[in-house]
Parts: sequence; C-alpha cells; structure tokens
Amino acid sequence: MAEEFNTSTLAVLEELGLHPVEPEGWICCGSTPAHRVDHKIATRLPIESLILYEQEGLSELALPCASCFSRFRAAARDLRLDPELKKEITQEIGYEYQDSIDIYSLVDFIHQRVGTDRAKESVKLPLEGLKVACYYGCLLTRPPAVTGTDPSEAEYPMAMDRIMKALGATPIDWDYKVCCCGAAHSLTRTDIVYEMSGKILENAKIRGADVVAVACPLCHMNLDGRQIQMKPRPEMPVLYFTQLMSLSFGMEDKAALGKNLIDPRPLLREKGFL
Repeated sequence: MAEEFNTSTLAVLEELGLHPVEPEGWICCGSTPAHRVDHKIATRLPIESLILYEQEGLSELALPCASCFSRFRAAARDLRLDPELKKEITQEIGYEYQDSIDIYSLVDFIHQRVGTDRAKESVKLPLEGLKVACYYGCLLTRPPAVTGTDPSEAEYPMAMDRIMKALGATPIDWDYKVCCCGAAHSLTRTDIVYEMSGKILENAKIRGADVVAVACPLCHMNLDGRQIQMKPRPEMPVLYFTQLMSLSFGMEDKAALGKNLIDPRPLLREKGFL
C-alpha cells in the first residue's frame, strides 16, 4: 500500500535538495488500536522511535502518515504535560527522551521548512487548469494543541492548497477538507466508510474538482480504493499531493500514476499534462 506515495515523496524531496534518512529499528506508532487500549503503550511506542532518532543525532522528523504524525505529536506532548508518565516510560526504556526533535507532517514540512517559493522553482510542467480539492482529513490539523497548527487554519487548512497553487493548479473552495473518511472502519464497517468517503467525493465533484489530493495512506485507500465498491459516476481520481508535485516537477515516472486504483492518467492526458 502507498508505494506511489513513497516513490513520489522521495523524488520530490530529492528535487528540493533534501536527503531523507530512515534509521533502522523504528517501530509502529500503535496508531488507533494502541491508544484505544492503553494510553501508556500508545505513548511509549512513538517515544521509542523518537529516542532512536534522537540518538542518531536527528533534529527534524517529517511524517508522511497522518496517523503517525498525530500519535508522535501526542506522545511528545503527553510527556511534557505528565511528569509521572514520563518517569514511568523513562524507567521502562532506560533512556530519557530529551524532546529535541521537531515533528512535522510531510505537508507542513514542505510548506514551512522548504516553502512554496522553492517548490515553484522546480516546476517544469505548470498544472494550469487543474482544479484540485485538497483533502487533509481529520488528523493533520486537529486538535491544534497537538498538531501545532495555527488555530485559525485548523478547521480550514491551507498549506496543501498553497503548495498546489505553487504548481500552477487551482485549489478549490469546498466543505469537506477536514471531515473524516471513515479511517480504520474500512476494515470492519465498510458501510460507514462508503457513507463518509462518498460524501467527501460528492462534495468535491459538486465544487468542480478534477481531482482530490491527499496526504494520508489510509485516506487514500478509502477515497481511491473504495470507489471500486461505491461505484460513483463519474469516478474521481485521488492522488497523493506528492504525485502532483512529481508530475509538475517533470518527473512523470516518479509520480507512479499507474499505481492508483482509479486511474488518473486519462484525465491528466485530457488536460494536456501527459
């Protein structure tokens, strides 16, 4: 899952002059199951990976997964606010996390640390005329006390929109930017996902979007993959925002457009981008 996200992300970061490293030994953040079952475990899992990164001498972490981003930010915050929890986890792990790592979502890292001006410099194929519904989902910006998002943009974020605008695309104004897609219910209650994701796709169409851009593998699975069962007409291409960046940067092969279940290539050819 999400091979197209990985391929396009690495290509985009390389083009922007960044060289990401992935230290060996990182572990799963626990995601939804952990924090539903045990708060200490849900906190300890991300902290163990943060300690690994800290010991490697890293200072910034960019997370492509919205759930990982949420859990890492929450764990670091909980240690700051709960000295007793920090003491327990430190004793169990045998190392005290120094809170030295700045944690970003991939969207915010590119938007804040790289900047849209730098992204614009790499554009070789402006995506002029492409109307994009930028979908953030429920975890990238909320709650702002955890995510660090400017509260004025928590309910209507603009970071991805600004990135799309730098590519020459037209981000649309729409109503479902931060509405949940159904998330992990995709595994057990697909009916819930069909309803929630269906509303997101329908609103994007009503508002005139050509494509939906996402920044989360689970959101992509629900919005892209579940269209096969939902059978919306017409289908709506759903791409990772880094796929659109790769395409605009002249790296069509790295955009991995053939990996999407709803094939975006016919629409992109019609628009003159392929």
